Amino acid sequence: MKRLARALANALGFEVTRLAPEQKRLLAGDPALRYRHLVARDAIVGEGQITVAEGRFLVELVRGLAGPGPIVEIGTLFGWSTRVIVLAKEPGRELITVDNYSWNPFGLPPALHEATTRAALADAVASERVRVLAMSAADFYAGYAGPPPALMFIDGDHSYEAVAADIRGSRQIGAQVICGHDYDPKLFPGIARAVDENGGVARREGTLWVLAGGAAR
Repeated sequence: MKRLARALANALGFEVTRLAPEQKRLLAGDPALRYRHLVARDAIVGEGQITVAEGRFLVELVRGLAGPGPIVEIGTLFGWSTRVIVLAKEPGRELITVDNYSWNPFGLPPALHEATTRAALADAVASERVRVLAMSAADFYAGYAGPPPALMFIDGDHSYEAVAADIRGSRQIGAQVICGHDYDPKLFPGIARAVDENGGVARREGTLWVLAGGAAR
């Protein structure tokens, strides 16, 4: 019967999804809620969002940069951490944020995801020396010809292979400080492994990490 119901739902264009306990509790408490509301809620408050303490630490890192060069963010998503960096950086320092728009927690198609992010960051692009690049991290590293970045903020693909490649790419283009988000051996073992194998954590606040051997003060 369950297989038949699932097949019928798929044929009608619906997706059958098992609800988490918290989702069940929320639905039971408000009959007006629909599954799409739960998806939006989970995307906003779910794991991976930068916390206030992590945001303060990122501000400290950005304000403490000694040398010239841009700040590069790998993994724009919707520009939430981008705005934290914008508020902390010197007005004349360029911020380059890179994303291939292949994933977002709301399930938006890539073109709409990119357009939404560009709209959210339009004021920063217009007045704060921010560049929004739609490309893979690998393509960015391969084509980068600017000055060595003062800081790399890695928060894109969370797999071990991708984070290790981001660290290698950051070093290849001469980044002075390499940091990132979501260092959590339980939730994101790939990130923890990649960081540990490439120097380890020099400083940490929550899940925001600074790679050992960088120029962070």
